[in-house]
Amino acid sequence: MKNKSRVAFSALLVGLVFAAVACSDGLTDLNENPNGPTAVPVEFLLPTAIHTGSLKDIQTVIDIGVETEHVNAEGVGRIWKSFVFHILTDYFGDVPYSDALNGEENTLPVYDAQADIYDGMLADLTAGVGMLNASAQTFGGGDLLYANDMAAWRKFGNSLRMRLAMRLSEVDPATAQAQFTAAYNAGGFTSNDDNALLDYPGGTYRFPLYANYLGRDDHAMSSTMVDTLKSMSDPRLFLFAEPAATDGEYRGHGNGRQSLPAGQSLGDISRIGNFWRADGETTPATVLTYAEVLFLQAEAAERGWISADPATLYMDAIEAHMNQYDPYGVGPTDTEIADYLASPAVAYAGMNSIYLQKWISLFMTGPEAWSHIRRTGVPHLEMGPDLQLSRIPVRMPYPDTEQALNSVNLNAAVARQGGGINDLVTPLWWDAG
Repeated sequence: MKNKSRVAFSALLVGLVFAAVACSDGLTDLNENPNGPTAVPVEFLLPTAIHTGSLKDIQTVIDIGVETEHVNAEGVGRIWKSFVFHILTDYFGDVPYSDALNGEENTLPVYDAQADIYDGMLADLTAGVGMLNASAQTFGGGDLLYANDMAAWRKFGNSLRMRLAMRLSEVDPATAQAQFTAAYNAGGFTSNDDNALLDYPGGTYRFPLYANYLGRDDHAMSSTMVDTLKSMSDPRLFLFAEPAATDGEYRGHGNGRQSLPAGQSLGDISRIGNFWRADGETTPATVLTYAEVLFLQAEAAERGWISADPATLYMDAIEAHMNQYDPYGVGPTDTEIADYLASPAVAYAGMNSIYLQKWISLFMTGPEAWSHIRRTGVPHLEMGPDLQLSRIPVRMPYPDTEQALNSVNLNAAVARQGGGINDLVTPLWWDAG
């Protein structure tokens, strides 16, 4: 029998985490692997756990690690489990967590409060990093992210812990500072060589937006992003966007519009850059980057949590993001980067400078960009003319299948959070906006 534990998650991880394009209806998707045998060596389970985000497979990797004293399996499993769960809870709020992966017979797990989920994820990241051992057993060819480099996994775990700690900055600043400084002192990413990127070999395994490009090709650039980059003469505009087919101009589509303005066609709108579309069959998906870690550290320095110059970290973060495309031959030139960093539009002016540039750097990292905007309010987004809500959505609705299959626990979670099953406008616990 398949595991019917109701772990809330409404999309294949490739869609939610990397490209935000593929959705399904249920909350069980990532907790099931219908094609897998009941007992599989960890080196074969780990690729599935990383590539699809299957929580059942991740938990099995952890369990095998515990049972066989495979410390790297348990450590990596705890880290990746926290990565998947933080995407999950940042979409929905309260979800099954502590009761979600406790066996086949557990069909009605309770929902944990988001504050408790964050406590658990931060604890798992700390413990997982502490278990990693370069001299211990690894995963053969099964480590899709770091090819058995436990030092790299350690940096990833600490960097993810910084991301999660900063998420609590407005709701629990004391915990946020303590967790951030501990992760910072433990050591996160130190260069673009550490970036967590999920490679696609092409063929059957293509970058999702490239596969969509082959069939539809109607993804438009946001006018907010295009206008921001144009106003700052940002050289990344030519990477992020393609010129409009009709006149060669860079022109975004209004956020929240269901249709184009009168007189415009798709040919008048910039598509997402060809690095991800027409040339994107093997473009890697971004999980976490050195640039983001530097922006997090710049914010921590501005808050007085760490002893560092926030302006220097801010400039280093912008440069790191522009340089991360160098291996693919598509990023800005050194001259373009130098001119941009020296321009008045980029001069450091405190927290809002960090927030805006970090948002730009999160292009094509949809879930994290959304979480960033919800926490910081930067950039300010105007409500689209077709939006039938009181505000831009700040959470995902719970799928209808949960009401049918686990209604008692779901309803308790909804009552605890306010709003309703299909609520889109009640902020999450950490969202002070």
